[in-house]
Amino acid sequence: MSENGTVTTIGLVLSAGGFSGAAHHSGVLDALLKATGWDARLSDVIVGTSAGSLTAISLRAGISPSDLASYYTGDPMSLEGQKIVDGVTTSLKMPDPGLSINNKIPSKPILLLKELFLGGRPRPMVAIAGLLPEGKAEGSSFAERTSQIHPETWPDKPTWICAVDLDSGKRAVFGRDDLKTDVGSAVQASSAIPGRFTPTTINGKRYIDGGVHSVTNSDLLAALQLDLVIISSSSTLVASQEKNSLSVSWNSRTLHKEIEQIRSNGTEIIVFEPTVSDLKARDGLEPTRDAAKEIFKMSQTSAFARLAKPQFNKARDLLKKSISQI
Repeated sequence: MSENGTVTTIGLVLSAGGFSGAAHHSGVLDALLKATGWDARLSDVIVGTSAGSLTAISLRAGISPSDLASYYTGDPMSLEGQKIVDGVTTSLKMPDPGLSINNKIPSKPILLLKELFLGGRPRPMVAIAGLLPEGKAEGSSFAERTSQIHPETWPDKPTWICAVDLDSGKRAVFGRDDLKTDVGSAVQASSAIPGRFTPTTINGKRYIDGGVHSVTNSDLLAALQLDLVIISSSSTLVASQEKNSLSVSWNSRTLHKEIEQIRSNGTEIIVFEPTVSDLKARDGLEPTRDAAKEIFKMSQTSAFARLAKPQFNKARDLLKKSISQI
């Protein structure tokens, strides 16, 4: 923790969430930059899961929040950002929404038994992932595009990309654990949605979407005792008492427990989530550019409103302090 003029440390968490997750993160990061002057590229450590993993690598490659936002706003990118984006030559290949299975054989049915009988808090998505047949869409375009954005094997600053080992059901954290790979393969693994994409094989092990373990995986930052943790979560409603879908409710409870872990070490936290009305407005939206623009705007507006609340004065002060130390 920072005291007496020592460096202020900030962690950033970018959740899973598909196309809506990417738009949500961009809205949050753009609002943070505009409202406080803090640039997410300055994060001391970034945790990225699924959609959040590519945003994390984009930041580490040098793409600013404003440049990320330009996709949704139509504003021109900076010369620096445009140069990075111009290096991407691979087209993104996405499967149709919903399941896209190769066969009817479950990926790893033993995961259901492990989750039910081996103790600890069961992770229903892990069990479900084991029961789903493998998806038939391969995600190599994710890997290629990511490696074109960030040609170096791994960022210099701590960047943790989350996936799940399909054989054990355990979380794998590329960039932190002793798992050698490149950014492209890590993002492909982190984004391998069960039932849609084939698992990503790295060094003989099969990996699937890190959101299967947790859509945020923010508990990874608990032990670091950072001054501030910023969480951008596109599919939770921690503070809401309204009834929501089972997935939103479960993800929200999981994030609440992760937040408790982080706060237990005295770390300040600010969480950016969609409002109840934001989530309702997303229902039925097709994954189009116009829909993404709408989600970006909702996320940005909600983030501005949250940053203006008095309860986040300390978080804003920490952000400003970190900027003054550059």
